[in-house]
Amino acid sequence: MTGVVEKDFVRPLYRGDSILPFRGASSVSAVIPWSGNRLLDGHDEQLDTYPGLAQWWRAAEKVWERHRKSDRLSLAEQLDYRNKLSRQLPATKYRVVYAASGMYSAAAVVTDEKVIIEHQLYWGSATDINEARFLAAFLNSETLTMAVRPLQPRGEHNPRHFDKSVFQLPIPLYDPADEVHRRLADLAEQAEMIAADVLLPAKRFETQRNVIRQALTQQGVAVEIDSIVKDLFA
Repeated sequence: MTGVVEKDFVRPLYRGDSILPFRGASSVSAVIPWSGNRLLDGHDEQLDTYPGLAQWWRAAEKVWERHRKSDRLSLAEQLDYRNKLSRQLPATKYRVVYAASGMYSAAAVVTDEKVIIEHQLYWGSATDINEARFLAAFLNSETLTMAVRPLQPRGEHNPRHFDKSVFQLPIPLYDPADEVHRRLADLAEQAEMIAADVLLPAKRFETQRNVIRQALTQQGVAVEIDSIVKDLFA
């Protein structure tokens, strides 16, 4: 679909391939009919106060109704199934987002409150930037990836699904009074700057993640993060 929609309803959407270690990558644009306190649907009179959105959304509803497998859910109900969208809105200032699957865990801090998180990613709110970076350091560490592998389901291939298994690990709560915790948050900030400066190849996200990990290792940041995470897991 193409069209003109009021900019307040166009948001960046992070998919599974949008998250690299300590860095958000490409996003796609999504039309989200969020009025400020609720989702609008085609029968909502308020929708008509936004002509571009109204035309887009009603056209999208027709496409949905033509192709859906059952009439149990409207497009708006599917979009917010189990509150997966509305619980994101309004967004908090600091969110930690990590990929649900992959050979190695990848996570980033998201501060753009307009970003919507898709189902191939998991997210959680943080009270401040240091807490967010502290958790991102854990989630990006090779130590965590190795520790979570025994908890991951196994099929014909190597375990790839992290989902909520990471929270079975003894990740401590961030304590701003703890010097080691503060150091880990500082390292995550350094990792963000290194990751931001990496020139990404025009290849799949798995390769891009690996390029960033190599840069973090070369700079010594990944090694120190892993060392601290290992001590905090002990």
